[in-house]
Amino acid sequence: MRSTWRDVFGIGILIFSVCFPTLLFNGQRALAQKRDQGVSGCEVGVYAPPFGSWIWAANTKVKVFILASSFKPAEIPYLLRPLETWNAVADLTTSRVNFVYIGTASDVQTCNNCLTIMRGTVVEERHAAELQAASKNGNQLISYAKIVLDPRIMDLSALTNAVAHELGHNFGLLDCYGCHKRSTVMNFIRKSNGLDGPTPCDVAQIRAAYEELKRHVLPAPGAPSIIVVDEGEEPVEDDTPIVIPPL
Repeated sequence: MRSTWRDVFGIGILIFSVCFPTLLFNGQRALAQKRDQGVSGCEVGVYAPPFGSWIWAANTKVKVFILASSFKPAEIPYLLRPLETWNAVADLTTSRVNFVYIGTASDVQTCNNCLTIMRGTVVEERHAAELQAASKNGNQLISYAKIVLDPRIMDLSALTNAVAHELGHNFGLLDCYGCHKRSTVMNFIRKSNGLDGPTPCDVAQIRAAYEELKRHVLPAPGAPSIIVVDEGEEPVEDDTPIVIPPL
């Protein structure tokens, strides 16, 4: 399927995987340093993930489909729960991006502003899930995407957490397995992490991402080939208590 997308549409597909330090685009090093500063009380790499990659345009209504052959009917509500939690902060993040569940589908949807949730083999075997995003305009704004979940994720709570994590990638957030547990939805590992949606630090980082988007629309990450963006570090259990500042 990845080769078909690349050959037919001639667009870049970015695959997100384990812990990923700030992505430095050519000519964007100063911008990346600004990202690393994070927001007050949400230190990047400690409590908050970095940002700066694929992202839906502000005010987008994303049509969500679930690949019928991938999931049992009883699993579908657990996949939909994160759509609600992310929609609930659409105004707080200033993205005003909303996910609208359309229904099940027999094939991956490549229509404008469409997102397909499915099971499949992830590029890096040890990873639990990945976002594959594509742009028809050659920039970082997502035209359509799919969330691919490893078939070995059977725990229902872990399914919810995995989708919540991958939706974070839809807003430009990158993985942060070095972040304190429960400080960000972006430090999901295979087992349930108890986070069904974004934390205050996630919301703050997305606000910053959309402020930056008003000033800069970057080229499509990784175009024109498929790129595994990071081998990453192995996630480490961290029971350090955290204090997250209010929004």
